[in-house]
Amino acid sequence: MIKKSGAKSSPIEVKQTEDGLHLVDSILWLDAQANGELSFLSAPDLQSNPKVPQVIATAETVRILEAFRRKPNALVCQYNRPFSIGRLRMELLPSGCVLGGASLYVEIDGGRLLYAPNLQPQRVPTVRQMQLKKAHTLILSPNQADPNAVLPNRKREKDRLLETVQSMVKHGVYPVVLCEPLGTAQEITKLLTDHEIPVAVHDIIAKVNRVYEDSGSRIGPYTRFTRKYAKQKVTLIPLPSRTGVGRPSNLPETPILGVYGSIEDPSSLGSGRQVAERFVLGTNFDGPEMRDIITAVAPKEVYVIGPFAKRYAAEFGNIGISVKPLFVNDQPTLF
Repeated sequence: MIKKSGAKSSPIEVKQTEDGLHLVDSILWLDAQANGELSFLSAPDLQSNPKVPQVIATAETVRILEAFRRKPNALVCQYNRPFSIGRLRMELLPSGCVLGGASLYVEIDGGRLLYAPNLQPQRVPTVRQMQLKKAHTLILSPNQADPNAVLPNRKREKDRLLETVQSMVKHGVYPVVLCEPLGTAQEITKLLTDHEIPVAVHDIIAKVNRVYEDSGSRIGPYTRFTRKYAKQKVTLIPLPSRTGVGRPSNLPETPILGVYGSIEDPSSLGSGRQVAERFVLGTNFDGPEMRDIITAVAPKEVYVIGPFAKRYAAEFGNIGISVKPLFVNDQPTLF
């Protein structure tokens, strides 16, 4: 158990498990798929099927899960509408990453916790902009391996992608674009269709696109990808690792452009086909943005989770705030 020096202890603890976090001595879990009675879902995961008795999620997250035949028993909550369950007072805040993505603000026993595993500080036109709230304890989950690496500016990367596609189309070449099926694909659909570039999308992306459209996000006209009708359309295909179905078959024999959520993502599609050009549209914050997030939340302590937790905690150890990695079976006391 990690205790705070010079602070009065609270009986509330958070525990990292193999299946999400647990607010000890409460019914609340965070991004657990099977454990506990009640789990907050920060974003839809296209490869998961929540089995907890009840989840807390936005309506959009639930709709995306339902589009893939997953029907969690959901307590549907809106952004910026505080609610209470027992001694837990909670509020969902937009994370800025994907439609329905949320952070969870919790007040309990005099403490204030902000669980924000996915945050996108840069503006994404297809979703609500990120919001933060001051808290005693902040929990973050970086997905960039290097805390000192700066992600490319999203606007400049989108401009570069657009210029590359426009140049290809001008010469009668319609590339395949590999991208994240949730969030990034919808942003690219809008980018290209706003400039009257014809777009076809994989079935998985089409399902997500429809939820975006039903939720009022205008992403423009597109068609479903079929090999027969894809010759004069830019084709959006999910990154294979994000769908669980392996490499898409029957891809058009055209150049492949890879759009990745982090700097470290692989650039090869496999089977001898290579990505002609890479682009990075960050799906989460980078190290410098993490510093800005910490400043805005003004916590007394920060816990970092995920595969890069130890690295980030070491890098941020000199900012005047307690920054610690949280591993399975650690139980830090919260304020």
